[in-house]
Amino acid sequence: MNLLNDLVKVNNEKEQGLVGLNDEFFSLYVNKLFETQEKDIIIVTPTLFEANLLTNYLSSYTNKIHLFPMDDFLTSESVAMSPDLKITRLETLNKTLSPTKKIIITHLNGYLRYLPNKDKYKRSIIELKVNQEYPRELLIGKLIEIGYIKETIVTKTGELGIRGFVIDIFPIENIHPIRIEFFGDEIESIRVFDEETQKTIQTIDCCTILPNTEFLIDDFFDSSNNKQKYLKQLSKEPIQSISEYLENPITIFKNYQQIKVSYENQLQQIFEYQSDRDIDFKDEYMFKLEDIKVDQVIYYNTINNIIENLNSNQIINFNIKEINNFNENIE
Repeated sequence: MNLLNDLVKVNNEKEQGLVGLNDEFFSLYVNKLFETQEKDIIIVTPTLFEANLLTNYLSSYTNKIHLFPMDDFLTSESVAMSPDLKITRLETLNKTLSPTKKIIITHLNGYLRYLPNKDKYKRSIIELKVNQEYPRELLIGKLIEIGYIKETIVTKTGELGIRGFVIDIFPIENIHPIRIEFFGDEIESIRVFDEETQKTIQTIDCCTILPNTEFLIDDFFDSSNNKQKYLKQLSKEPIQSISEYLENPITIFKNYQQIKVSYENQLQQIFEYQSDRDIDFKDEYMFKLEDIKVDQVIYYNTINNIIENLNSNQIINFNIKEINNFNENIE
């Protein structure tokens, strides 16, 4: 690994291009960049498939990598959004709250997605401890506000169960749900329990409950009935993108021309959808590509060696040669 790292030279330029690489060697380059620069890195790919692929490659070099996946536009406008992708996004948002540097990999839809203001997201986290005064009705309202859904029995992430002075909740990033028992407005006990047997696993002194939704506003609402496109209209604070959850990150675009083509296709898809099925909605559905500002940018091309707006001395050609697979009889 040290030998390979020595082969990779990193330049600290505001704009630069990378060509002549494969994804494996590009991952090595990103790892070297991550080790030598005191900045977060966000990598934007044209598709979710490519984002997943790069995540697999980079996970061989560092565990500071997090995926921010998003459904395609039409799926996000329907009721068929993937709950697994949502949980992965929320887990990644939670990682952005840590001061340690990190790598975020996303694709066009994730990059353009409306997100609540980061400070609002932080304020939505609930911290509870035994003997704390916290009115039961206030806690229930707060849990619904940050995306937890009422169910009779809590069995999976994001569910909330209420039985008298007992509140069951399955927080994001928890392996098992927790049971909070009240005595009046005082938290008497907090227990981790098994969602299948409903039996207590352990008693704890405190817990942290992270938001179960990306739709966070100041007014009370049922988040299960709101789509992300309304966040801009209803939020009292400026909304942000995943890039803005990071501190002046290095932005890497993989095949930026392909990203632009996908963006133009998506704009056309949005226009047709809005004209046919959503004529009452007059606002934007997500950020415009050009509205998200970047401080330091790297263009990584795999399709061709032409990178617009960069001259030849800003482009590094690694000229990597693939080794052909040996497909003959091994004997």
